[in-house]
Amino acid sequence: MQLHRHTAPEFKTVSDFNLLPVQIFELDNGIKVHLLEAGSQEVAKIDFLFPAGSIQAAKSLLASVTSKAMIEGSEKYTSAEIAEKIDFYGAYIGQQTVFHNSVLTLISLSHFLPETLEVLEDIVKHPTFEQKEIDTILERRKQEYLIESDKVKTLAARAFTQNLYGKEHPYGNFVAQEAFDELTRDEIVDFHKKAYIPEGTHIIISGQPGKNIKSLLNKYFGHKWNTNSPLPDWKPEIFQGTEKEVFIPKADALQSAIKIGRPLFNKLHPDFHGIQILNTILGGYFGSRLMTNIREEKGLTYGISSFIMTYKHTGFLVISTDVRAENRELAVKEIFNEIKRLREETISEEELTLVRNFLSGDMIRNFDGPFATSDNYRGLIDLEIEPEYFNDFFNVLMRITAEGIKDLAQKYLQEADFITVVAGK
Repeated sequence: MQLHRHTAPEFKTVSDFNLLPVQIFELDNGIKVHLLEAGSQEVAKIDFLFPAGSIQAAKSLLASVTSKAMIEGSEKYTSAEIAEKIDFYGAYIGQQTVFHNSVLTLISLSHFLPETLEVLEDIVKHPTFEQKEIDTILERRKQEYLIESDKVKTLAARAFTQNLYGKEHPYGNFVAQEAFDELTRDEIVDFHKKAYIPEGTHIIISGQPGKNIKSLLNKYFGHKWNTNSPLPDWKPEIFQGTEKEVFIPKADALQSAIKIGRPLFNKLHPDFHGIQILNTILGGYFGSRLMTNIREEKGLTYGISSFIMTYKHTGFLVISTDVRAENRELAVKEIFNEIKRLREETISEEELTLVRNFLSGDMIRNFDGPFATSDNYRGLIDLEIEPEYFNDFFNVLMRITAEGIKDLAQKYLQEADFITVVAGK
């Protein structure tokens, strides 16, 4: 086959989007299982979503340390034995804690699922929470905390969310240094007993787990090993701070970290799809307005971006960058200039087409295969959103007009709604 190096490859636009089908069934104890069966390899990823997030814990570090300490030893297996068994079967166990749940992930070859699920069962139901393992986790986390706390971007991020939601709000609160010395093993054991329960738990399976996956899950997780009701997953009152401009001085800083943003809504809001597209134009990809102006034309920073963060009950949009101290005021000015341009000028069809092609291609990449699809699908469960949500976004992306973008900017990009936080010099 002859290569034509001076001829660009054919360009095609994405005309439709098809999501992998999701099968839903329940185990004998009521745990809801979401199955995305696809792929050519005999490997499966299983995510357990337990109602054990930081909001249920209601104490700093409790949820995340409990989740981490679980995989460091059980009644049957020591920490070393767990690692050895998982390695022997070519599997992986990981964990993650967020506000409203904790996620325990198993990736395993399908024909070894009986063995790896047996190990996971003991981890979930019978962790020993050895004090030495807890101490190791806390000491490592404390060192990471101290290192991060010295960075201007961390100082700015903390001040931004605190001023957005209030210092006592779970979405705005952050770990204080003394919390590392206040957490006890008894609290961890008690939280595990109350939060790692069948009721309120979801299981997401992706890949090729085999035809007997339901019976396997019932064998290890289908009975009522704990009859507690879920801890309160309360909806905290949203309190927005009154300061619109916050400066956190740090004399030895080489740069200033800038966070400019505003409160928003969650994925259930009818304008959420549109605001995602607007955010992409502003600062959501490498060719965005902010990157073009502040990085490429002005040379004020190496990188700048804007993104939307959503939680179960709310969300926010934030623009983030680091600049030299002497460039701070100009960078802030140019950020608001780009926000103003979106309110006052109609985007060209050429730029809208570019963004539309970028986002449609990004969707294809983000849903390439069952594992990636399950990661995206997981974000819908807390809000009880159907998978058609992704098709709805694709349809909005294909239909949105330049005038529609301008209308959204006039509605949601008003300077009075924004908070500006700077940390550094």
